Amino acid sequence: MPTLAYNHIESSLNELPIQNRTMLRLLLLQYFPLAQEEIEFMAADQPDSRFMSGEQPKENLFSKEAIVNVSNRASQYQTYLRQKRERPGLQVECLEQLMAYTAKELKVLEQLMTEEFAIDRHTQDDYKTQAMTALVKQNLRKLSRAFEEGEVSDEDYQKKRLLLEYQLLLRRQQRQRRQLMAAKQDFQLSGKSPLKDHEIAHIWGIPLGSLAARKVKALHLYLTSIQKCLHNTNGHSEASGSPEASEVRPDFWQQTLQTLSTRPLERSVVAYGGQERTEEQLMEKLEAFVMRKFPEEEETKFWASISKIHDSEHAGMWTSHERAIYSLQRLSAILNEVDQSDEAIAEDLQNRTAPPTSAEQLPEPEETEDTGELNEETIGILQKLVGELDDKRRT
Repeated sequence: MPTLAYNHIESSLNELPIQNRTMLRLLLLQYFPLAQEEIEFMAADQPDSRFMSGEQPKENLFSKEAIVNVSNRASQYQTYLRQKRERPGLQVECLEQLMAYTAKELKVLEQLMTEEFAIDRHTQDDYKTQAMTALVKQNLRKLSRAFEEGEVSDEDYQKKRLLLEYQLLLRRQQRQRRQLMAAKQDFQLSGKSPLKDHEIAHIWGIPLGSLAARKVKALHLYLTSIQKCLHNTNGHSEASGSPEASEVRPDFWQQTLQTLSTRPLERSVVAYGGQERTEEQLMEKLEAFVMRKFPEEEETKFWASISKIHDSEHAGMWTSHERAIYSLQRLSAILNEVDQSDEAIAEDLQNRTAPPTSAEQLPEPEETEDTGELNEETIGILQKLVGELDDKRRT
């Protein structure tokens, strides 16, 4: 079967008449921007609302306002479609980075258990087998209680804590695999979704009923052009193959979408949209997420919150992907800056699993003496509240 390349698609589109070329560029709007000539053609092709009940004038003098409206609508749909594909694409990139970091942590942790703490391989395999079903939080509480009561030494505590950390990392790796699979499916689906008929009619400014015939004609001419282009490129050798091969009719439209879906992502410049109340808190939580300072259940919820679609009642669908794109862009930047050397990971694992010391316990808060007297600030607040209540009663 002949291979369809991007230059075949582009050259076939450029050879089409302007009406058919415009239709195809609208169908593939997230990959091909509209030229000024095509925007002016759509503005001129719109029916004049003053003659809807009668015969349309032969010369439709389109206005600059019509051109601006078509251009704005096309730009709005194109931005939305590209961000709809960019969001799962960023999810895939971030999850691949997270999985690479988790794999390094597991490798360093296995070396640490074997070389420095002399934990045999059989014990590691047992904990690895039970990782998905073990009650890690309950085991952590039991270990902490036993250490506080003096039943476990410092060395035994750290060995058991390393094994529990091993299970936590294995569980995190499994979650990331499932999330990556879902993100890849979403990314492939978004890349193979052409513009819908009612969306094309909205951009073009024509009735939906007049779109079907134009679409069929445009697709027929495009697929014929693609077939000729591939025939000229690959020569007659592939066309005159075996009878079995000639019976298989390639789906050039699906091949077109498949080829375009492999194109690089268009990066969006988005602003902070109010995630986690402030940008500082968002960055702190993203860093805590990377360094595994969240519990397991909170980690899953946080990933869902930074990667989901935010369709607000004010902005609607047009900015529904921007908040997730902003969070995922910052997460990717943090992952690029994290020290992923073996020494840094080993130090972090040892600090995380070290037995708690008395110096780490928080000091008890000092009790302030209660004199029973109100200071000037408190008296002013109470007087202000009393005044507000009196005003409400009078009204």
